[in-house]
Amino acid sequence: MSRPTRHLLPLSLACAALLPGCASLNTPSPEEIARLPVVTYGQKGPEDGNFVLRYPAASKLPIQVSVQGSLLAQSDRGELQVQLKQDVYLYRGQLSFDGKTWSRDSDRVGGRFVISLPGFKDNRPDALSPGEMSAEFNLK
Repeated sequence: MSRPTRHLLPLSLACAALLPGCASLNTPSPEEIARLPVVTYGQKGPEDGNFVLRYPAASKLPIQVSVQGSLLAQSDRGELQVQLKQDVYLYRGQLSFDGKTWSRDSDRVGGRFVISLPGFKDNRPDALSPGEMSAEFNLK
């Protein structure tokens, strides 16, 4: 088996939440976005999916995690709860903290993913260390 690798990826909150929106080539204007309905996470949005998604500050946001595969005799999964420090609004690769001033999501939020197998720490063999799967989200 090859050594595990740590992948550090530029990450935006919007791409994590709305991957199809990141592929959009057309950047909507703030005026176009202002005409859309705002739907708070946890509420039902319009069927066409054309709405601004609001993640409210301090609300519990669930993140499903799992480890599975044909190599494993036992899989596992769980749910983590995270909270944002402030409101975040998302629409097609655009991000806002006030619902009015918009910019590209990747210009405002970045981060990284780390994945390693049990028995490795800092990309070196360590037969006592647990595996790691982590995500980090940071303001730019």
